[in-house]
Amino acid sequence: MRKRLDVILGAWNGGLGDQLQFSTLPEEFYKQQRRETYLADGSEFRNKEIYDLVWGLNPYVKGVKEGKRTAGDIPEIEVKNHTGNWISNWEHLHGLKPTNTRPKIYYEPKKIEGFEDTILVDFTATSLKFDGVGNGYDLNRLAWTYAELKDMHPNKRFARVVFDQTVSESKVDVDCDTDVVVTSIYHYCDLMNSSYGLWGLHSGSVALATAVQRYNESLNVNVFVSQTLYGNMLKWLDDEVPPFGAFYLDCVDYVVTL
Repeated sequence: MRKRLDVILGAWNGGLGDQLQFSTLPEEFYKQQRRETYLADGSEFRNKEIYDLVWGLNPYVKGVKEGKRTAGDIPEIEVKNHTGNWISNWEHLHGLKPTNTRPKIYYEPKKIEGFEDTILVDFTATSLKFDGVGNGYDLNRLAWTYAELKDMHPNKRFARVVFDQTVSESKVDVDCDTDVVVTSIYHYCDLMNSSYGLWGLHSGSVALATAVQRYNESLNVNVFVSQTLYGNMLKWLDDEVPPFGAFYLDCVDYVVTL
């Protein structure tokens, strides 16, 4: 029998969400096709913790390999919708049976007491635009929409996410009951696993929250999106090739800014 070729996986961008969108592929390549996955030599990551969490702990990633990328967001793949979910769609586009609807991490988050009724508010982002143009967020609309939704949850404690290292800063000042300082990406996973919900932007923290939903099934994830960005997601669902940023998951609630 002819040996199946190894997979060389990589993403064009080094952000958390950019990496998590491919996190289910190595395990599925191995289970479905008996192929080993390696990361493409020279792959870049926004910070080392992203690499450690997404790939370093993944037992189906065998190391780093030189050569042409054969998996990930490679030019040969047209990212049209076949499954209605961004994660399972990547599996389909790579010739796999679609199995997962969420990203996957191999770190098992811990429980932290006292967060059962807490909603984590993470309005940080690195690559999003905040000029109200195109996919960009209008900060006033974002703040108004948040305030409207917050008023509908009077019995919850709202905790603003603050990173003790300069990972990213909040893009809009909204009313919260307290701040919670995140000391590492693993601590963030623990907080998500312990909380009632996470409200965030269309960024890596939301992708991470959906991965944590595998451990905390009741975690409520609200994603605040601009009207244009949400419209681009709907175009992708209608089988159009998406403009930049149409990453769509059906396991979260999308909140379109007013």
